[in-house]
Amino acid sequence: MMNCIFRVLPFFVVILSFSSCTYWNAYWNLDPSHPLIRSEHFKNMQEVEEVVARAHVGTTDDGRIRVLYVSGTPYERGFQHGYLLKDEVKDNLNYLYEQALETFKSELLFEEVYERMRPFIPDEYIEEMHGLAHGSGLPLKVVHFMHVLPSMSEWGGKKRIKKIVKQMIAGKSDDELGLDLDLGTSCSNIGALPAATKDGKMYTVRILDWGLHRISKLHEYPLLIVSKPEEGLASLNVSWVGFLGAISGMNEKGITLGEMGYGDPENETLRGKPMPFLLRDVLTQASNLEDVRRIISTSPGTNSFGFVMSDGKSNEAELYIRDRDRFLVHKPGQLVQDGDETLPAVQNITYAGHYEEKLAQCLGDNAGSITPEMLMEEIIPEVVMKSNFQNVVYDPSDLRLWVSYAQSAGQKASEGPYTLFDLKKALMEFK
Repeated sequence: MMNCIFRVLPFFVVILSFSSCTYWNAYWNLDPSHPLIRSEHFKNMQEVEEVVARAHVGTTDDGRIRVLYVSGTPYERGFQHGYLLKDEVKDNLNYLYEQALETFKSELLFEEVYERMRPFIPDEYIEEMHGLAHGSGLPLKVVHFMHVLPSMSEWGGKKRIKKIVKQMIAGKSDDELGLDLDLGTSCSNIGALPAATKDGKMYTVRILDWGLHRISKLHEYPLLIVSKPEEGLASLNVSWVGFLGAISGMNEKGITLGEMGYGDPENETLRGKPMPFLLRDVLTQASNLEDVRRIISTSPGTNSFGFVMSDGKSNEAELYIRDRDRFLVHKPGQLVQDGDETLPAVQNITYAGHYEEKLAQCLGDNAGSITPEMLMEEIIPEVVMKSNFQNVVYDPSDLRLWVSYAQSAGQKASEGPYTLFDLKKALMEFK
């Protein structure tokens, strides 16, 4: 009997070993990021394919910048973004996440910031971030944390945090710690009414001077996102791969975006709506400047910002100052006096920015003869900072814009070529 058992045993050992190998081989084929595992929105891969089929990737006419066309619910648009640009989204956001951790030294800080801002982020953007994470295969925390990073970079309290971190890590220089890096913005914006331009059209300018690009690969991944939501207005987000918030953009009603940091008052807080999602609200909800004023003034304030917004239908442009406690409106041609800040009046022009005296001088000298070419070739290069990362010249009455991105972390966007983009033509892709 025992002999029989021993003669049979090797057979079972072989079977067991084979089964074990088969199991482990199957295990290694498991993809935890598969949409049917992570997402409650899909029952089968056919539904995934149907959602993805409603989006596509193209390029601008000059071939310089990719264009992503998305449509549907917030989740579907986020999923389309992540799925169609999966490798790029992963590379861009993962690298930015790693570098941001090197700067702020603690993932716990990102967790705290996200939790402070989460109650003020509308559900549609939460869903869109979920879609981006599921489509790309990224962890949700990476997507969440990188979408509150712009608010962290504007927050005056970051200086206190960095000082505390520096004190904790004794014996190293600022350069070794990377604590001398200023991630804040100090941008510039211009609104030139028809009476201030050569051809009688309104042009507005958004200059992004953003130190964040010095710790990222953002310059490798410029992206124009044309979005047609199920609810709300279609729009163009002048953005980067993997970033859903709006920093620059224009909607189908000719409303344009421009923002800039405006000091660090004591009342700054992160318990409010993140600025990039506030500007997404403007793109999807605002048909005129009255809507813009309502959206900005009624959303819970966080950091102190200046905004220059325009409406191509009415040829109006306005400067807004918004912080936790205030919302101020300034019209073109008005003297702006706010504490120590003074912006001399320039007829038919509204403006604000880092080099205010240069702006006032350039705009005053050229009022009445401003053209897009003059803005791109003369005025913008004169007033940008070393951290100039993106420039947009809007022609909102015709739903067109020219955009330039920095080509590298050490190059100014003003030194690179501009790309013309026609939003009206792009929206026909959805018909």
